[in-house]
Amino acid sequence: RPLKQIQALKEKATELLVSPVPARPPGFCVGCPERPFFTAMKLAGKDTGPLHVSADIGCHTFSTLPPFNIGNTVLGYGLGLASSAGVSPAFGGKNVVSIMGDGGFWHNGLTTGVASSVFNRNDGVLVIMNNGYTSATGAQHIPSTGTNAQLQPTGMDIVSALKGLGVKWMQTVNTYDVSKGMKVLKEALNTQARGLKVIIAESECMLAVQRRKKPLQRKMLQEGKRVVRTRFGVDADTCTGDHSCIRISACPSLTIRPSGDPLKSDPVAHVDNNCVGCGLCGEAAHAAVLCPSFYRAEVIQNPTRWDLWKHRISQKVIHFFSPAIPA
Repeated sequence: RPLKQIQALKEKATELLVSPVPARPPGFCVGCPERPFFTAMKLAGKDTGPLHVSADIGCHTFSTLPPFNIGNTVLGYGLGLASSAGVSPAFGGKNVVSIMGDGGFWHNGLTTGVASSVFNRNDGVLVIMNNGYTSATGAQHIPSTGTNAQLQPTGMDIVSALKGLGVKWMQTVNTYDVSKGMKVLKEALNTQARGLKVIIAESECMLAVQRRKKPLQRKMLQEGKRVVRTRFGVDADTCTGDHSCIRISACPSLTIRPSGDPLKSDPVAHVDNNCVGCGLCGEAAHAAVLCPSFYRAEVIQNPTRWDLWKHRISQKVIHFFSPAIPA
């Protein structure tokens, strides 16, 4: 009986869709903290020239796919930096960037990559994606999570491990700060300092953040407490429909829809309700100097009297200054 129900659903879906659904390539989760740094890399590449990226195994491997197309070689888990030792000479040691996740760093990147690079006095740039867990396989705890599986403190962190191995040039950047990511990456590529340059791009895995926040928000709503959710949107009247924002951020919640304007033949950008308010779309638009069509909004549930009063006043002010629209 269950098989017949499933077959009936398939037939119904085929009837409704008429044609096959377009293939959807795998990619980063909505709000993933690693996506912004690849946006920064893509934008920085306009100034630095083409980059050869020694990629690694993990969530960040999705950067090899459209629209980023960042990544030239992938060897194995934690081997991003080790593999660059073989390809770097072919590029004269210039513009070769190695990528490594924090899980890969503790797995074997610390020894085969960092220790080997320092020992051999190699000159290169390493980016460590520090999202707090081995996120790609289920968010297991690692030494730099801060606690083990029993939630006991570990007292271990990536910076201390790097310093212990003799790394001198290190910078930490919040991945959601695209402008800062661009600046630090260009600095690492252009500095005269010799030896390994390490950029720690850190922000917590968004899946872990949402798993922690959503139960708390549900509880607050049930208790009638005020809950504020941040999200972003696109002003359809301002959007020109060139979709540059989609090409440099690739967030699944950033899509397109008809403009509703007969004078605009191209669809406009649109942020759907999957948005978690990470801010990449607006930040990328600012870093790339694209357009002012993005806006930030706060969705308030169980509003207070003060919230309702402010909303009424703002609506009156907007109505007063808005031009009259002919019938």
